[in-house]
Amino acid sequence: MKKIFYYAMMLMLAGITLSSCDWRYDDDEYVANYLTYGSWEGYLGTYYENRWGEFVKDGDYHTVWRFEAGGYDSYGYATWGYGSEVDYDIYDRRGNYAYCSFRWEVRNGDIYIDYDDPDWNDVRIDWRDYSISRSHFHGVMYDWDNRAYEFDLDNTYWDWDYYDGYYDRYWARTRAADGDAANTDDTYISDNGKSFATGKFAKALKKMASE
Repeated sequence: MKKIFYYAMMLMLAGITLSSCDWRYDDDEYVANYLTYGSWEGYLGTYYENRWGEFVKDGDYHTVWRFEAGGYDSYGYATWGYGSEVDYDIYDRRGNYAYCSFRWEVRNGDIYIDYDDPDWNDVRIDWRDYSISRSHFHGVMYDWDNRAYEFDLDNTYWDWDYYDGYYDRYWARTRAADGDAANTDDTYISDNGKSFATGKFAKALKKMASE
């Protein structure tokens, strides 16, 4: 049975930075300016409702996001662009992780993230459901199948060079080995090369792709 993820916890979140009574269109630019200020790393939790109507935590993960501006207006702001996400095992971040690039946009305060790998679920973060500053970004996002994801992230430094270069290193290594690049049991690479994973994340993505 398909899981319906629980997002009623959104009503419990406090400290929202922006409210409807003072919302202005140009606030999108300020939100985007915060998003593109460094990398965001921290906790990601998922929730679902089981067949008995009980709300259950599905899993705890660690994640890091990078938002880059796609272009600036005459005032030096951008409300859309490109980015990357890494979900990882905190005890083995190079042996168990998943990476995917995405496109993002802030529109009327809502944040939209569209992943370049169709096996990843696109998400949206409604303006009522998050708080963002230079140092902290937290709230709830949900996908188009009503799965919910609670996140609590801090602005931090992240070494993106290792993950950005993985795809090229993988193809070079497999071609050198046998002339044909192919996924191994514990490695996943999407057909367009925009997403890859290792360890338990690779197995999960392969299962999703086969369903």
